[in-house]
Amino acid sequence: MALVIHNTLTGKGEIFKKSKKPLKLFVCGPTVYGPAHIGHARVEIVFDVFVRYARDAGYRLTYIQNITDVDDKIIAKAHEEGIAPLAFARQWEKEYLLAMKDLRVTSVDRRARASSFIKEIQEQIARLIAKGFAYETSSGVYFEVRKFADYGKLSKQDLDAVRHHYRIDPDPEKKDPLDFAVWKRVKAGENISWKSPWGEGRPGWHIEDTAITEKLLGQQYDIHGGGLDLKFPHHESEIAQQEAASGKKPFVRVWMHVGLVMTVKGEKMSKSLKNTLTIAEFLKKNSVDVLRFMFMSAHYHSPINYSAGVVAQSAAALVTIHEFLGKLDFIAITGKAGTVARPVATAIAKCERAWSAAMDDDFNTPQAIGALFSFMNGHGASLWSISRAEAAAERSFLLKKLAIFGLVFKVQAASVAAKTLLRKREIARIGGDFKSADAVRKEIESLGYAVEDTPIGPHLVLLKTNN
Repeated sequence: MALVIHNTLTGKGEIFKKSKKPLKLFVCGPTVYGPAHIGHARVEIVFDVFVRYARDAGYRLTYIQNITDVDDKIIAKAHEEGIAPLAFARQWEKEYLLAMKDLRVTSVDRRARASSFIKEIQEQIARLIAKGFAYETSSGVYFEVRKFADYGKLSKQDLDAVRHHYRIDPDPEKKDPLDFAVWKRVKAGENISWKSPWGEGRPGWHIEDTAITEKLLGQQYDIHGGGLDLKFPHHESEIAQQEAASGKKPFVRVWMHVGLVMTVKGEKMSKSLKNTLTIAEFLKKNSVDVLRFMFMSAHYHSPINYSAGVVAQSAAALVTIHEFLGKLDFIAITGKAGTVARPVATAIAKCERAWSAAMDDDFNTPQAIGALFSFMNGHGASLWSISRAEAAAERSFLLKKLAIFGLVFKVQAASVAAKTLLRKREIARIGGDFKSADAVRKEIESLGYAVEDTPIGPHLVLLKTNN
């Protein structure tokens, strides 16, 4: 099968066939002026898993992400703290990258700072001016939205209606309130600027990304991703800038937008609304596996209504997976000898097909998870009759799929004390001393283990996992 991705621009699924030519992916990265929250985490994790899957499925893929280190918010926060803007941005960039390490986000090939592409930004602005799509004022340079006939095609916005609630750069010299800055002349006290033909200044937000992608990925590329909240005006403006500057359409073949993380009050989590839960705050109480599984349990298009209940559901699902893997580990040591018989091989192959079909169908991770649980539930009582080789094969298959989700399941060997007590209990049971056996069971439970009696012997189950 081929990968099919829903294109926000067209509303249709676009087919991606495997090729020697690598797929080019760009995802909007952070504006580094404060701690990263779980809304950022969702976008990062979604695309990390997407890239992991695509590469595992045989696609060559180049993944670029930007870091906005030049921005009004950064300048304002840096001024409050009495730090140079770029130095301030570096501090939060470092914190962000440490958070990504904690989240096991490993698939990004390059994170490109906006401040490293000033030359490319200025070159793109010069082309926009030369082609009549941008104009200069006393405060900077603006993109003339009305000159680009397709402005609004991504978000399907009515521009006349939008201008009443859209955040607009104040400038009485602008030809239209919707025109957006591509270059901003330095203001008193900003302490960050570069020389340009349009005066000392700095880039606008939208132009940063198109200059980066044009340099690193070309004037046209395959997939652009980001949070749904960026669709308008940011992504809309990116399209206008790049297609106006290059004269080539489409700028991007497919747009992938990730649904927002919502609070219990139904609000978007954002720094500006001061309603965020930082990644660090989440990880103080929960594991990274819980966060990653929670995000994979919902389709990436859909919003997630964050709550304690949603977190608990993800934690419970991980316990179920961990317990099943524990049973396979036990069978792989204690079970009968033998090879991988046809029924088990067929079940693995069936799950593989269902998993791949779900992931290829617009990255349907909830359905892919469902395929794994169907596989685990398919054994029933017959699980204990499979061979050591079959248990090892099933375990290897599941761990490979779970690793694509960035989930880590480690065998946690039972303590010596628990194993000693388990043997003591078995001796009591064999001897018919069930009262003593029950007492020993309680001792085992006090150590954090449950005892599961199986057809192939007693099995210790760790009550609290590392997930």
